[in-house]
Amino acid sequence: MSTRTASVHLSAAGRRRVMGALFVSRGAIAVAYLAGFTVLSIVGERLSGQVALAGIPPALIMVGRAIGPLPISRAMDALGRRPAIAGAYTVGAGGAVIAAASIAAGSYPWLLVGAVLLGVARAAADLSRYAAAEIYPAEQRGRAIGLIVFAAVAGSVGGPLLVIAATDRAAQAGLEENSGPWFAAAMILAFAALVVWLFVRPDPRDAAVSDERPAQTAQTAQTADAPLDLRGVLTMRTVQVGVLAMIVSQAVMTTIMVVAPLHLHINAHEVGVVSLAMTVHVTGMFALAPLTGRLVDGLGPRPVILGGAVLLVAASVLATLDAGLGTMMPALFLLGYGWNACFVAGSTLLARGVPAGIRARLQGRVETLTAVVGALSGAASGPLLAVGGGMGWVGVAGLAAALVLLAALRWR
Repeated sequence: MSTRTASVHLSAAGRRRVMGALFVSRGAIAVAYLAGFTVLSIVGERLSGQVALAGIPPALIMVGRAIGPLPISRAMDALGRRPAIAGAYTVGAGGAVIAAASIAAGSYPWLLVGAVLLGVARAAADLSRYAAAEIYPAEQRGRAIGLIVFAAVAGSVGGPLLVIAATDRAAQAGLEENSGPWFAAAMILAFAALVVWLFVRPDPRDAAVSDERPAQTAQTAQTADAPLDLRGVLTMRTVQVGVLAMIVSQAVMTTIMVVAPLHLHINAHEVGVVSLAMTVHVTGMFALAPLTGRLVDGLGPRPVILGGAVLLVAASVLATLDAGLGTMMPALFLLGYGWNACFVAGSTLLARGVPAGIRARLQGRVETLTAVVGALSGAASGPLLAVGGGMGWVGVAGLAAALVLLAALRWR
């Protein structure tokens, strides 16, 4: 199976510039996303007048994340990575303005529109890791993906700080205070779009480094003149493992993570303790991503996915014990890092050995599938918590999914 050779040479300095721009813009999006998301259910309840409708705007962000990858990935192939990503960030900035204006005007329907558009921008931010990876040789793509994933740590620090500062500034200006984070998010999204447009040059699509030894199997070996076929690529064992790793890790992580704060709250833990537990989880998800990328490049994606699956099993077992903070803290950290290992290594498999002409479309479809699985897993976690009267059945569900991944890794 052939891969397209780069039409533009990218120097080492140019590679650092492109990588730096994608890193900065990804961190900026993380800050903007978390700032808007933090106040979304609050304003959803206020504008709708019903607690039952408070969760609709956050859910529509997830819808935007699910539908965004398909058109964005097509634009990446047709127009290039730079205009597609910058354009999606601009759409997100427009969505943030719409949301901020709807909060100020008291319009619930327009808030929903803004939420969907912010989700689209978040989808582009997630896809940007692949743009970073393709400007590096195959053996360095794991660390490139790891660095872009690590950039999301900025959101856990900058997001809450931005909410505090922006709400105060909006109140001082005589605006509805919760519109402040959304106006700030709009400016940050516009900044991210500008950074990508100005500094992601040449386009990673045109400067992509070809794989020296494209991954092939007896099933999918094709001649260099054969047409690029997305369906054929999906029969590749490496692609299948990468897709499964990302889907299963997302299912396990979402199932347990979504209800963990509620479980701790029900068991009389203060808000500060719940926040600390989630900080531990987010640290596992993002902070060690550069290390994960190096492990992927050094050991190969498969052993890292195997290690991640083992961590997901351990986290699920700890969750089933339902023994309070003593087990939930380590469970949430292992859950976060198990997801990180599978996510970075799985993404690397989708960035290696896949023809450049269909690479973005494959990645976009997997992003959509992963988002849908995450949404369904999150929706199922509440009933599991209620039926089990605790984390027992939630942990069992996560354990079952993680064992599926382990079984798949043993089958060649």
